[in-house]
Amino acid sequence: VVASVLSIATLSARELNVVPEPAYVDLEAEGDYAVTNKTRIIVVDEMWAPAERFSEDMMATMGFEKPMHMSKHGNKGIKVRTDSCIAPEGYEMTVSEEGVLIIGGDEAGVYYGLQTLRQILVTNNGCVPYGFVADEPSFRYRGAHLDVCRHFMSVDDVKEYIDILAAHKLNRLHWHLTDDQGWRIEIKAYPELTEKGSVRKETLIGHGLEPKWWDGKPHGGYYTQEQIRDVVKYAAERYVTIVPEIEMPGHAIAALTTYPELGCTGGPYEVWTRWGISKDIFCAGKESTFEFIENVLTEVLELFPYEYIHIGGDEAPRDAWKKCPHCQKRIKDEGLENEHQLQSYFMERIEKWLAERGRKII
Repeated sequence: VVASVLSIATLSARELNVVPEPAYVDLEAEGDYAVTNKTRIIVVDEMWAPAERFSEDMMATMGFEKPMHMSKHGNKGIKVRTDSCIAPEGYEMTVSEEGVLIIGGDEAGVYYGLQTLRQILVTNNGCVPYGFVADEPSFRYRGAHLDVCRHFMSVDDVKEYIDILAAHKLNRLHWHLTDDQGWRIEIKAYPELTEKGSVRKETLIGHGLEPKWWDGKPHGGYYTQEQIRDVVKYAAERYVTIVPEIEMPGHAIAALTTYPELGCTGGPYEVWTRWGISKDIFCAGKESTFEFIENVLTEVLELFPYEYIHIGGDEAPRDAWKKCPHCQKRIKDEGLENEHQLQSYFMERIEKWLAERGRKII
């Protein structure tokens, strides 16, 4: 039913304030159904998880003093269930004097239907108009990016960001965890990455290049592996999958500050206090570089179950490679023509290593 009507946009005399806008809305029926703290959530097909998240949301956004009552039986209230005839992550919502019926194509679809209901209730004083709403994703991958390297964010802040994504039916979080301005993920094999690489001595204000524009304040922070597991679990409970980004071969100054031998010149390096693109990148000629990256990724894979791992690859000037005897020897030994092909060798080598472990690169 949903697939046959999603291309139709029914205009209603009453406005529905939902973001993103559902594919099909029909609110022509007169009347509203009021949702209060006493409204029962009737759970079918073991859809307890999305129902519990909705109850938590209602306490936060509607000021309910206690969780809404949930049960497997009942007629009047908010009923949730699934139906395989509806597209994955899609839902249908029917509202009448008997209550609200939300049917999802899967568990995520039920959750998204409840998020639509929550938005309506928040903007409509706890009432939802009688009628019918249907929606399904136009895109399977609906993502947002979060860079915590330039400016660190607490676990609570990251969770709040995930809440915002989930409320708007985004299902991927690209979590940018390493860069020139800070290394933000605990790697037990290399504890100094977070002891030294997670802190810069000060931060450039704005985009000026004069020293007077630095703030003179140390800036740092990182996530323990326990915290990362907690965030990954929190996101999964809201149907958000996290894609970690571990930058290479460029944007590596935080790592090189800690382990200067991984660069072409040997340093010294300093965690960057400004923005832009550094010409100091990982050395592609040293086997120790690949050993380091593989050891880091081994721990990353244990923390993030999603098949994709983001490995950067952008903004990597090859100036140092042109002068580095290790990189030039690698070019010769591998039968490469230039530094451009050396970067392809670098990325393809990491891609193969990850593929052997069942993962794919971005």
